Amino acid sequence: MKRILLIAFVLFGSYTTVNAQAFGVKAGFNFANFTGNDANDFNVLTSFHAGLVAEMHLLEALSVQPELLYSMQGAKTKEETYKLNYVSVPVMLKLYFTDGFNVQVGPQIGLLISESDNFTPYDSTTYDLGFAGGAEFFFADNLSVQARYNAGATKISDNRELKNSALQLSLCYMF
Repeated sequence: MKRILLIAFVLFGSYTTVNAQAFGVKAGFNFANFTGNDANDFNVLTSFHAGLVAEMHLLEALSVQPELLYSMQGAKTKEETYKLNYVSVPVMLKLYFTDGFNVQVGPQIGLLISESDNFTPYDSTTYDLGFAGGAEFFFADNLSVQARYNAGATKISDNRELKNSALQLSLCYMF
């Protein structure tokens, strides 16, 4: 597990150093829940995410933004809180409408690195594949706020029909 994380950080760092027009950090809140046929008893879990971002412009109004994030997902019921901790790699295609506003869409893969003890009976899966979409507003040259919805495309449990779902609100600083 440590090797996978180390390799991911080295590759991400090498790639951003050579090809990135900008790189930065981001952090924010997750409003996470489970979706699917077995998700009726679950409610929103407020958690967080943080990590590194890079942005490469393809055209004047089009760019790609890969990210390497720690993200806490999960949900809660009246009795329990279920936490699933991921290293997530979203790759967002960003379309700029103005210098200060863009919409973004792209795939995301998450690697489960830990889970709360009470989730074990659900036999969680190691990978979480999904799609994300959102918008970003720059209120200073290097500082932006992002709103994004992440929808899980794969089940996160071998035993139940559950998928991750999260609304993310982030603050991003580009160097």
